[in-house]
Amino acid sequence: MMEMSSKAKCMMTAIAGLAILPGFGAPPEWVEGTTHAMERITISSPVEEIVGEVMVKEGDVVEKGAVLAQLLSNQEVLEAKRLDQLVAKAQFSYDATLSLFEKKIESKETLLEKKAELDSLKIEREIAQAKVDERRILAPISGTVVYRLKDPGESIGRVEPIFEMIDVSRLKLMFFLSSEYLNVLQDGMECEVEFPEAADRTGLVAKLTFVDPQVDARSGLFRVRFQLDNSEAKIKPGIRVRLKLPKAGE
Repeated sequence: MMEMSSKAKCMMTAIAGLAILPGFGAPPEWVEGTTHAMERITISSPVEEIVGEVMVKEGDVVEKGAVLAQLLSNQEVLEAKRLDQLVAKAQFSYDATLSLFEKKIESKETLLEKKAELDSLKIEREIAQAKVDERRILAPISGTVVYRLKDPGESIGRVEPIFEMIDVSRLKLMFFLSSEYLNVLQDGMECEVEFPEAADRTGLVAKLTFVDPQVDARSGLFRVRFQLDNSEAKIKPGIRVRLKLPKAGE
């Protein structure tokens, strides 16, 4: 019931926005919606550990794959090094056994035992490296760090949030339209957009990327999403947007 109430409230807000536009009754030329970041991601720790170092602060713009934080990993690093030595020793033993086998001095059974030992140690080394890697928190997307939730020395639980990032290089423009627009919208169509809070940004064009296949029975509205290139980050997510659409029948 709470979900239906929230949806109904959203629909009523959209209806109110349309009602104040001139010509409501016939589809208006301009419709109003809201802007959203293309991606908003909460980054959590995969393990329970102590935060060793944090490399970024709120507001920093980072590339995908950048190191955001390093959790303590001394034991895991030492274990990986220990296994490096064991793998090297097992490799030497296997190579020596293979040479003897080729000279028909050593048995195939012994060779297979050496190979199994080497393969097992390599797998253990990969597991150890994975434990090292998971303590290095990387940016999953290119974007801006908007929340930093932990500082060095603080403990963090498994799947506990540590950062929140958004990607504003592209924006999602969300609209709730009257069903009269169903025949107006076409796949990939591009439309002019303007932003009342950023009146100096003119000549912007957004592309249609999604049309909800279902019309809400109570309001007669359906959801539409456009995408806008915002690579210069001039438009902030959350502000109002107006979209120019052809009138029904044009």
